[in-house]
Amino acid sequence: MKTSFMLTASMASAILAYPFDARSQQCNVAPSAATNAKIQPISQPSAATADACMKSCSSNASCKSFIFGLPANAKAPACKLYGVPAAQVPKQGSELYVFDKACSSKAVPNTKPTHDEPRGQVKGKLAARDEMCNTAPTGPTNDNIQPFATPSVKTADKCQDACTAQNDCQSFVFGLPADASAPVCKLYKVAPANVPSGDDKLNVFAKSCPAAKVPTTDPTHVEPRGQPPVEQKPNKQSADKPKPKPQVPTTNPPHVEARGQPPVEQKSNKKAADKPKPKPKTPTKPNKGNGKHN
Repeated sequence: MKTSFMLTASMASAILAYPFDARSQQCNVAPSAATNAKIQPISQPSAATADACMKSCSSNASCKSFIFGLPANAKAPACKLYGVPAAQVPKQGSELYVFDKACSSKAVPNTKPTHDEPRGQVKGKLAARDEMCNTAPTGPTNDNIQPFATPSVKTADKCQDACTAQNDCQSFVFGLPADASAPVCKLYKVAPANVPSGDDKLNVFAKSCPAAKVPTTDPTHVEPRGQPPVEQKPNKQSADKPKPKPQVPTTNPPHVEARGQPPVEQKSNKKAADKPKPKPKTPTKPNKGNGKHN
């Protein structure tokens, strides 16, 4: 009876522990532990992608988490394995993000990183969903998630610049509310999917959104987030249209036509002497008769 009770209690503990672990996992987020913690990586293997770094962690029994990214001044990405959970990994450069060993492969980028995408991207439909760019926030409103900064900027790309300058920033919202005369920029320490939803005309952007998806024009009440570069229409006037090239004369210019004449205007310039001359008349022979003159 005692053995049965202990087994049941052990199973209950395991069941209760699972959802807690799932909630506490950190996957592709900026490390947030104190920088003075004497925690050093246990290994720094060479890895071209975040999922390759994850495989190195999975094959190391001492590894509990890893960080990956392409530093701004580097040509090759960095992969560092740690013997502590992701929550204990010290803060790093803005390009390096942390992953727990148990993170799902669907949350780990599998493409080579670039300086525009320093962690790479997750191939497939998940990537488009995770990297939210200029979309309405969909996070729960009861999470009490608040922005940590609200810089004063005029355009969405300047709001992104403010987010990029903050290591803790993971996403931002921008827009011109219906009852406002100036746009709003809010920086968040959570992924864009966790930013609470609202009805204030503000759209959410991931910190790593490409420039082509971030508006660069001043917002209006018609375009409350402004327009991205790919949507901006050229404002060329008709005077900018190329003018037709003048026809180039092809004849030697006489004094009357000092520049000659184009082919379509050339007139036949045949002299009267060129016309066929009439044949000379054959003289008539005198009549032979009686010698009398009429």
